[in-house]
Amino acid sequence: MKKFLLIFLIIIIYLIGNYVYFFDFLGQKHLAPPPHETKTLIGTHPGNRIIKYVALGDSLTAGVGASDYQNSYPYLLAQKLSAQNNVELWNFSQSGARSDDVLTKQLPQALSAKPNLVTLFIGINDIHGLKSLTEFKNNYNQIVSALQKNGAKVYLLSIPYLGSDKIVLFPYNLIWAARTKQFNEAIKKAALEYRAVYIDLYPLTKSAQFYSADQFHPSDQGYKEWLKVINVD
Repeated sequence: MKKFLLIFLIIIIYLIGNYVYFFDFLGQKHLAPPPHETKTLIGTHPGNRIIKYVALGDSLTAGVGASDYQNSYPYLLAQKLSAQNNVELWNFSQSGARSDDVLTKQLPQALSAKPNLVTLFIGINDIHGLKSLTEFKNNYNQIVSALQKNGAKVYLLSIPYLGSDKIVLFPYNLIWAARTKQFNEAIKKAALEYRAVYIDLYPLTKSAQFYSADQFHPSDQGYKEWLKVINVD
């Protein structure tokens, strides 16, 4: 019995230690979003249409890990669209945001902007904040439904594989990977139900890992790699 309790205690200490190590490492690096204005105009095409693009999400949409805002994925995507159009980019994302934050804070701002293109990229903080899958689905579906009713073309980005082997240790690498796949299934179902476009980042980020200093958020190269699968029109 004592041997069993000792083994159990060692396992508990190991699990707690790994969990604390992960968040302590992120806290030490404490990467902040690169400075940017909420609204950015890109493209100089007289007479061409204006794409009103709204980006919703958390630190990954805010560009944490990038050397500057021009290397964040919303800006890179807007820049790509500006080859033939004028783009009005509104980025309402906020570091640490969860699905309920998007629903209550970012969504009203998005609807007021009256966009014709929206990217929604949320869920990683729901997972790490131990939010239930049911709560996430409820929040997420409300967001997508409201955006579709507003007439925007909506692109739903899956939750990527995040965290290098240096900070995401066993068994959390397996637990978070399993949770990510569950949440991504919910996102995929929302795309089907509300006629949105599903963009799957998971396979790319599982095989091609370009991390910033905190070994969690993407680097400039990481965000550029994302653009290989983030195709909008």
